[in-house]
Amino acid sequence: ISISSSDIFILLSISSTGFIPISFAQERLLSMKIVYEVPIMKATIERSPLRDSIVYDYLVDKRFWWQMIDKVNAMAKNRKLELRNFKGNVLNYDTVLAKLTLALEDKYKKKFTPNEVQKLIEEEVRVLKFEEQWYYDETTMLIQKRVLAFNPVIIRDTILFEEDEPVVKENFRYELGWVKPLGEILHKDTVVVARNIEFSIPIYNKEPYRWWDSHLEAEYSIPFLDALISKVDNGKIKAYEDPSSSQELIKPEILKRRQFDVLETLVLEQDGNTIEKDTIIKSFYESERIDNFRFGEEWLFDQININIIKNTNYFAPLVRIIGKQGDFRGMYPLYYIRRR
Repeated sequence: ISISSSDIFILLSISSTGFIPISFAQERLLSMKIVYEVPIMKATIERSPLRDSIVYDYLVDKRFWWQMIDKVNAMAKNRKLELRNFKGNVLNYDTVLAKLTLALEDKYKKKFTPNEVQKLIEEEVRVLKFEEQWYYDETTMLIQKRVLAFNPVIIRDTILFEEDEPVVKENFRYELGWVKPLGEILHKDTVVVARNIEFSIPIYNKEPYRWWDSHLEAEYSIPFLDALISKVDNGKIKAYEDPSSSQELIKPEILKRRQFDVLETLVLEQDGNTIEKDTIIKSFYESERIDNFRFGEEWLFDQININIIKNTNYFAPLVRIIGKQGDFRGMYPLYYIRRR
């Protein structure tokens, strides 16, 4: 019997966690462990003659988000669910609240009542951190994710001025603790927390030795990206200019989206003189240039076993656009791969 390296990883995953969704069993491993965060609210500044204020728009369904956070908080408070640190050690709920209270009082130099702290948990969790395993279907190249744990993060912002313009800046952060599922995913009591939440994340860590943070193993990611580009170029899977496009991209459009200009200086000898001549060379974005992904996902919450179930609606490989002066211009999606 031949067993691939990805099959071995899947078997290790089963032995270490005790369960694995059937839908992942025949898919290829993309990352054994990746940790990243997703904002669930978008902050904007509301201007007024008297005072500028921060307004938050939910990127998820507010009603079911509150239902999910209330459920997790109540179960942790009643010792039916454990909060853990990143190393897996169990955190006492009362200790978590006490440390949160001390952190708030140290930051804001005032006292916080237990009710104020509880309200903070209920209303000011604005980010979710995820620890996940990623898989992909070799036919469709769609990425699917298995949530190993999630961590609600309390965020408080403030308004600062940059070049005389008001901007929102994070002022306080506190991670409540990692929540691991209680068992295998159940679909009989779920709520849809988000129909489509869109976010972009780096897929390689920026700091050395932080292997757990926003990281895909090159052993798996480069072959995946090479295969993705090849399948799109050869018309084996459909690609779109944006998630809502009605028509798929045709081959000339796909190649044009991957193409970019490189300014090169040629050194020439002419009549005994050295001449420098600028010329533009056509090049193509390849897998080595892709270092971010953009996702559009559906999130469901299993209220019995406290699982977050993710379905990828679409994803796009992103490349960083750098200007002539080395300045960052933004992220460019090569194309979008959609579920439907």
